[in-house]
Amino acid sequence: MTRNVPTLRDVARQAGVSIATVSYVLNGKRPDNKTINEETREKVLQAVAKLGYVPNQTARHLRRQRTERICIVLPQLGVPYYEALCQDIERIAEQHHYSVVLLLAENAEGQQKAFTQLSRQLADGVIFIHGSPSNAELEQLARAGIAVVAFNNEVEGTAFDIVRTTEKEAFYRAVWYLIDKGHRRIAFLYGGKENQADKDVRLEQYLQALRDANIMPDPRLILQGVAGTRKEAYRSAYQLLQQPYRPSAIFTGSDISAISTIWAARDLGLRVPDDVAVVGAGNIADGEITSPPLTTVGPASLDFTIIAKLLFDRLEHPGCQGRIHLCRWELIIRGSA
Repeated sequence: MTRNVPTLRDVARQAGVSIATVSYVLNGKRPDNKTINEETREKVLQAVAKLGYVPNQTARHLRRQRTERICIVLPQLGVPYYEALCQDIERIAEQHHYSVVLLLAENAEGQQKAFTQLSRQLADGVIFIHGSPSNAELEQLARAGIAVVAFNNEVEGTAFDIVRTTEKEAFYRAVWYLIDKGHRRIAFLYGGKENQADKDVRLEQYLQALRDANIMPDPRLILQGVAGTRKEAYRSAYQLLQQPYRPSAIFTGSDISAISTIWAARDLGLRVPDDVAVVGAGNIADGEITSPPLTTVGPASLDFTIIAKLLFDRLEHPGCQGRIHLCRWELIIRGSA
């Protein structure tokens, strides 16, 4: 015996209201922006619970020609900076009754898969967090009606929004700060891929600062692709700090690696910053409670609300001209350097 699935009409009949009122309550708003009174809202919700009504989301999306989803494309997981960004986006998305989908694109192949899924209307909007999408790819998604925001210092576009940072200048400033403090043996420790070294702005600015100070880079002090996790960073820093050519300062390129480096120095009986100075990047909250507190570069605040609002403003005004939002990075001096 088949069970009849309750409909919107059944809920309206049970609650003694119109079908439109049920729809307004379930959608959270009315087209005239007037609110539903609490007594009516409670009647509808009780009827929904009693009948076991479940909205047909697929039909709803087809009617609206929207998925009511946004997508965040990440280059990797486990990065507090990215987590803070995702949390703010999800909070704003919830206010707009949107769900959030995460796509991991660790390399070119992963990024291409993400573009393929997005081109099949996976979501109404997308935020690319770094990665290397081309102008043409981003424009193609925008022309398909997808709202696009890209964290990228290189791309240019008129149909999507771009978030640029001053991280390049900040990385240079971090290394120059160490040079200015008298350090000459400065190591570079970062988890980026070795075969992408020429694309890594952290390494690029590290080398540029050394060249500008007439310091010859020591290849033994450049550890690329060895600090992708806290454990890997700790192990690499521990080994580096045991060598006879031990550096007097380390620019790690990420706060996770920097904090692990402080732990490794402590376990070797070294004092930070007296025996070895440490500078990170990202300005994550953990850096404020290390011992000593971490000197780093990054945005003064990890509040990305404005980025989420940028995306939803584009969803509401899809034809608007592409905009550029500048997120400034600063050198934040604390106790580790």
